[in-house]
Amino acid sequence: MGAVLIGVRVAELSPGLHGSTFGGNPLACAAGLATLQVLEKEGLPEAAARKGEWLLTALSKIKSPLIRDLRGLGLMVGIELKTKVAPYLQALADDGVLALSAGMTVLRLLPPLVITDEQLERAVDAIDRVLKE
Repeated sequence: MGAVLIGVRVAELSPGLHGSTFGGNPLACAAGLATLQVLEKEGLPEAAARKGEWLLTALSKIKSPLIRDLRGLGLMVGIELKTKVAPYLQALADDGVLALSAGMTVLRLLPPLVITDEQLERAVDAIDRVLKE
């Protein structure tokens, strides 16, 4: 399911010019509504903000000469390195932590909203080990 917000510059987009394969069908709408209900009931956005703040703080304590910058919003976190990230992604995967790159030098973390505090701690420990080796 998706949504489109249109600004003033394209506000006169004619009906039918923009569409979606599954947009607006009853099953997609029911799934979208159920998803929003779970997000709200379980307080997942608030938990992501709290966990993301903890994650950034924990990552900022890693003393590695490889780290150039650290940035994030909620659980979306980027660790910019001073070198190419690919070998560190592989080392993390070997340690059981899946991460992706965002460009050549940014290690991107995008864990699920339901990640536990213990799993986050384990990921930080692995990142600490990998970036110090």
